[in-house]
Amino acid sequence: MSAPALPPLAARSLPAAVWRAVRSGRWTSGCAVLIVVIVLLAAGADLFAGIEGQSLVPDISTLGPTGLPAGPLGGVSGAHWFGVEPLTGVDLFALVAHGARTSLLVGLGATVLGTALGVVIGVSAGYLGGWWDRLVTWTADVILGFPYLIFMIALGAVLPVDFPRQITLVVVLGLFGWPRVARIVRAQTLTLAKRDFVAAAKVIGGGPWHVFTRELLPNLWAPVIVVASLSIPSMIGSEAALSFLGVGVLPPTPSWGRTISTAIDFFETDPMYLVFPGLLLFLVTLAFNVVGDAIRDALDPRSGGPA
Repeated sequence: MSAPALPPLAARSLPAAVWRAVRSGRWTSGCAVLIVVIVLLAAGADLFAGIEGQSLVPDISTLGPTGLPAGPLGGVSGAHWFGVEPLTGVDLFALVAHGARTSLLVGLGATVLGTALGVVIGVSAGYLGGWWDRLVTWTADVILGFPYLIFMIALGAVLPVDFPRQITLVVVLGLFGWPRVARIVRAQTLTLAKRDFVAAAKVIGGGPWHVFTRELLPNLWAPVIVVASLSIPSMIGSEAALSFLGVGVLPPTPSWGRTISTAIDFFETDPMYLVFPGLLLFLVTLAFNVVGDAIRDALDPRSGGPA
């Protein structure tokens, strides 16, 4: 009797493949460094704002008689690296740094929740099959076709003002994000369930929990990491869009989307107010997409990328 087949190579070399993907080119390496820098900026927002010597406290002394920042380029100076906010005089660097914390926390939190739900639901549907598989497939199709943006606008209109909006965004975006992960995981599970090492685990008495944790899950990390890395920028963009529409994070909590929404009203008189939060939002979504694509290419032997 021949020995059972080993689990796929991607499961055993995943960390090395991810590391090679990050180092696969200067463009990808630069984007990975950019992600680290923005994450550090968000984590140490208070520290970096303190180094600059500013905070989120309004300071009208930095404003001119019309309420716009005094000085050129929106008040950019050695004391205010990104300038100041019109009408309030709040330091824009501090506002953008704290907004990065909000956007990343919501984006990462929603991605973690959506990925965890997608993995559990997708594996169970692919492994158990039957009515549960049909129910999961139907539910995923319904949710993917549901206009979650309209749902969030309606939800934001009925929620109390003091309700924790960041937690709400994480939960709602995560609940709307699991079907994409579940469909991919389900398809992989259907393939893995037919492999010899899964059959061998069942023969020696392995129950469903053992098969899930020891045989299926370790071999699903590659597609899960790929879809999660590509979901992060989508979640960050969704948070920014909802905050832009006024149904996401509410004042006084800083958010890139809300700052961009406010900055549009001052674009003709103070365009620099829009540049920095808009630029950082663009850069972080671009960086996550580039790194996610590199990881996908590294873990997909059909792509011709590093493996």
